[in-house]
Amino acid sequence: MLAATLATAVAGCTDSKQYETSYCSLIDISGTYAAEKSSVVNTVKAGIVPQMIPGDSLFFVKIDSNSYSEDNLVTKLTLDYRPTKANSQKLAVAHKLDEFGRGTARSNLTDISGALMLCSDYLKATKSGTKVMFVFSDMNEELPSGVVRKFADDEFDGIDIVAMNIIKLNKDSVNPEVYRKRLEHWQQRATASGARCCNTLIDGTKIPEYIVQVKS
Repeated sequence: MLAATLATAVAGCTDSKQYETSYCSLIDISGTYAAEKSSVVNTVKAGIVPQMIPGDSLFFVKIDSNSYSEDNLVTKLTLDYRPTKANSQKLAVAHKLDEFGRGTARSNLTDISGALMLCSDYLKATKSGTKVMFVFSDMNEELPSGVVRKFADDEFDGIDIVAMNIIKLNKDSVNPEVYRKRLEHWQQRATASGARCCNTLIDGTKIPEYIVQVKS
């Protein structure tokens, strides 16, 4: 009788997971993007947090010179199924994000791949039915000497990846083809490693619309 009860409980938990959504927001703190922290925080607070429902999770990760590290996780939350508790959690994470946005953290180099791999680990661990990464970066990777990043074939299985608000570099303005090829390079790497899709989204106000789209 006990075994049957436990089996039913586990099955119910597994079934509920398919309706949950997990998000990972990655924020570049190097080069041209270092000054964008507060803007990114506001976009996450306005576009992602309000869309979260009980059971959903959020991971906020910074991209620096060596991003595949637990130290790069700025904050995280999984919303409680009790509405009053969930609301207080949202307020708490907003305060944590604001604190980060006011900070002066800056990196000289840019390990985007390591941050993507870290987020993949977090998202897969939730076993949510929908998993999304929002990457706030110019997508120009500069790895430190000796740092190696190679995606597994299934690195991003079941994950939607969105490059957000990509600031164009000086070389991009001189030759737009450089910018376009950089984005194409990331799209090819992500989809070759299992990503459901790898898109770009310039307007942060469109995030709620995008979330509805990937959850449908």
